[in-house]
Amino acid sequence: MDKEKIKKVVYLLGKSLGIIGLLFVFYQLSQEYTLSSFTKQFILLLDILPFLLIINFLSILIGIYAWHIMLLHYAKSPFPYFSSYYYFSKTEIAKYLPGNIFHLVGRQALSTKIGISQVEMAKISLFFSLLLLTGTVLTSTFFALLSQNIPYPILTLMVISSIIILIILIYMYPSFPVIKKLSMNMYLALSIALQGIILGMIVMYQSDSFTANLFFLCISIYTLSWLIGFVTPGASGGLGIREGTFIAITAYLQVNIPTDIIIFSVLLVRLINICLDIGIYLSTFILEKKIKELKT
Repeated sequence: MDKEKIKKVVYLLGKSLGIIGLLFVFYQLSQEYTLSSFTKQFILLLDILPFLLIINFLSILIGIYAWHIMLLHYAKSPFPYFSSYYYFSKTEIAKYLPGNIFHLVGRQALSTKIGISQVEMAKISLFFSLLLLTGTVLTSTFFALLSQNIPYPILTLMVISSIIILIILIYMYPSFPVIKKLSMNMYLALSIALQGIILGMIVMYQSDSFTANLFFLCISIYTLSWLIGFVTPGASGGLGIREGTFIAITAYLQVNIPTDIIIFSVLLVRLINICLDIGIYLSTFILEKKIKELKT
């Protein structure tokens, strides 16, 4: 079997898992909610929704800043942060297309406009993905330790994985100074942690008996679910994989949160993510004039 056929099989598998995950989420949703009850639950959270959107936007800005640092390392001359914001935001929406890679493909096409070769941009995309993976593992492990609710065998495995992946991070891409690699990783870890915090806040807002340990556990599980959605080939933006994984892990760990709250929370986080991805894409049209002036 040639490489193209293997890629098609992998992407088809990822897409199928995404669809199965979505069906699982919507099945669970239908068991817990009607349209009117879901709408009612959403209305109850309207007063904190602007704050959640701000946190999500901050998460995006921090992630783009880490990407900006990588671009500057390869660029022939310095350029402002808003240029990186423009190119990142212009392409990020493409992650929802079938394949889960088209946002990276879009950045390859844009690389020459900022004086970076195709090979260098490919390195940046790979390095950015590896740093996201590393940051997510570290974030999930950190909040798992804080929660004190993860079984010790699983927690031990998470800690060992974090140590190994951190060592690998130090030695890969030797052209990057270690301090710079660690700082970029911390930016991305913070970016992903904010996504988990949004989920934790939504759950906390709906629950009458919520504790700090449960809050940290929600962040840990969600960031781990985010990672699984991120690495699944063919799953557009991790759609379905992330939500299904979160529900499955909370059920496996018998987390003391009502099922209806869990389902509603992961769906609301997804809705917020989609709205922000669309919003930052639309914001690029405002920046187009400045980008053109920068190139002249």
